[in-house]
Formats: sequence, structure tokens, C-alpha cells
Amino acid sequence: MNKIFIHPPLEGEWKFLRPPGHHPFAFDFVQMGEQRVSSHDVRRFRFFVGKIAASSFYCWNKPVFSPVDGEVIRVGNNWPDHEHSNIWKTIQLWYNATYKFRPEEKNGSVDIRPNAGNHIMIQAEGGYIVFLAHLKNQSILVKEGQRIRRGEIIGSVGNSGNSTMPHLHINLFDQMHDPFKAVVLPFVFSSFKTLGDDGYWAEKRTSLPHVGELVRFHVETASGRININGALT
Repeated sequence: MNKIFIHPPLEGEWKFLRPPGHHPFAFDFVQMGEQRVSSHDVRRFRFFVGKIAASSFYCWNKPVFSPVDGEVIRVGNNWPDHEHSNIWKTIQLWYNATYKFRPEEKNGSVDIRPNAGNHIMIQAEGGYIVFLAHLKNQSILVKEGQRIRRGEIIGSVGNSGNSTMPHLHINLFDQMHDPFKAVVLPFVFSSFKTLGDDGYWAEKRTSLPHVGELVRFHVETASGRININGALT
């Protein structure tokens, strides 16, 4: 069976994560500072004794790119971002997601925004669906039924839904005709670089990083390469 491969949904350097409770092929991305020891620019103790503003996280409001050519089949928007993170907020979100979240079907559609926040689903030309979640409120630039190409900016990294800090969530589904029966599919990225213990970046193709690795993505479009600020070079 051929592997499903998608292109990078982000530009620049990111940490590749799979938090506890995630499907084996459902991943999160955050950014680290210059020293690569923290995902935000304030002292860590404030997470326990105060709060850290969403805007203090390095990945906040960074552009998200379509990783495939396809059609936007679903957009979930207008869900507020969490303005801050701390230990108590994290516990509350975990409890709500574990014990309280029950998606409701209305008019043939299931509202998953309490869990996924603002999100986009793109049906690729191969039939599978790319799911991108926890986007910033009012940042989504595409509409349902719109045809898009890989490398197009579709929104920004946010902190909406069941999100304990700003990040991008991504996974693939086999279908969305019946969301309750959707299956998460395995996939790989077309290309990326990983930072080795020797301090050098190694190029990888049609594979996945190891959980916890630092990766570098470069977004390509038909018009050229995207730079770290989302502009064409």
C-alpha cells in the first residue's frame, strides 16, 4: 500500500509532539525560543503561580499553510481563543475534554469546536481529509467549497478549543460522511529536516519525525518558496 504523504503545514522550526491520549497518527506542533528550552518568552514559574498570555507563545498567530491540493469541506470558526495558560486552566481543559465533551449533531452537522476549536478540513485529491485544529479565532481565510492549492495560507496558529497552549494539531481522516465512524489514517511528510545530537540538520523525505524532535519545514508553492513570515521569496 502506498503511503499518504502531505506537504508541510508550517514554515520554520517546530517541535513535533504527540501528547498523551492522542491517536498514534495525530500530532501537535509548537515553537521553541532561541535556546530551544521554552515555548514562550516568560519565566516558567508563572505557569504554576500566575498565567502566561497566549501572545507570549512563540507560535501564536504564525501562518498555517494548506499541505495538499484539494477542496475545503468544512470550516469551524468564531470560537474564542484561551487568552492565557496556567496549571489550573490545563487541569480544567483536560477534565472537560475527558468527562464532559459530547459532540452534538444539529441539522446533519456535528459541532466539534468545543474540542477542536477553530478548524479546517480539506479533502485532498486522493480522497482523504486533512484536519487542522485549534486555529486562531477569525484567522481562517478559506470557505467551504473553495478549491485550494498546497502552500496557500489558510489561517493562523491559535489557542481555541481544548488547547492548553497555542499550537497546531494535524491528522488525517478517511471520510467525514459519518464523523462518528471516521478513521484516523497514517501519513508521512514529503520533506523536512531534523536536528541531530551533533547540532547538524539532516534532510528527511517521505517519513515522520520522532516525537519530541525539532523539525524544519520549508513550504513550497507553484510560485516559489515561502519564507518564515509567510511571504514568497
